[in-house]
Amino acid sequence: MMTKKSNLSINFSSRMRSTYSTAIIGSLIMKIGSNNKKNDFIEEKKRQLETELQKGIINPKQDDMINYYNQFFKRWGKTYPVEYQIKTIAKGGRLPQVSVLVDSMFLAELGNRVLTSGHNMDEIQGNLEFDVTEGNERYLKINGKTQVLKKDDIVLKDDQGILASLLYGPAKRTTIDLNTESALFLAWCPYKLNEKTITQHLNQILRNLNQVYPSSPAVLDIHF
Repeated sequence: MMTKKSNLSINFSSRMRSTYSTAIIGSLIMKIGSNNKKNDFIEEKKRQLETELQKGIINPKQDDMINYYNQFFKRWGKTYPVEYQIKTIAKGGRLPQVSVLVDSMFLAELGNRVLTSGHNMDEIQGNLEFDVTEGNERYLKINGKTQVLKKDDIVLKDDQGILASLLYGPAKRTTIDLNTESALFLAWCPYKLNEKTITQHLNQILRNLNQVYPSSPAVLDIHF
């Protein structure tokens, strides 16, 4: 299915459709005007989630969503990074403080265990496509380091190249920063997953942001 909203289209390549035939992607576009460094409501929600994780409300070994993603990551001998993040916070760690947009996304990602990427809409060039790697493709990660990709990873591309990898995370070029005025959040689901689960996850990001930016327009969609 191809969708076109807010002058942005999201497509699946033929290789994506054949390799991951049941993959499903959720998208949320929100225009806020300006990103904030910090917000009291978001900080309170972070402390609440930390307390819940430290009380052991999520058991990573038995969590269905973590096991769902580990089907993908373990093909390359890796572990779903959200599992590590939950374990770190459960031991007394703290959620990072980046910005309202990023923190709102991370809150929902850890709470729901749905892998999510965030992108600065103004830095996206042309249309978006999900594709599968042949191996040895390269891109500049969010930390500024070049990453060589493995065969059969799922990547997001625009007209200028790779914007994110499911295995290795987002590219530097569309990083959300304090100058971001419009953000795209993507829920990456490599195998069949209930659309309601994805929609509820993205709506949680939206509810968090609506507390800070109550009149901001938003578009939520599902792609498969």
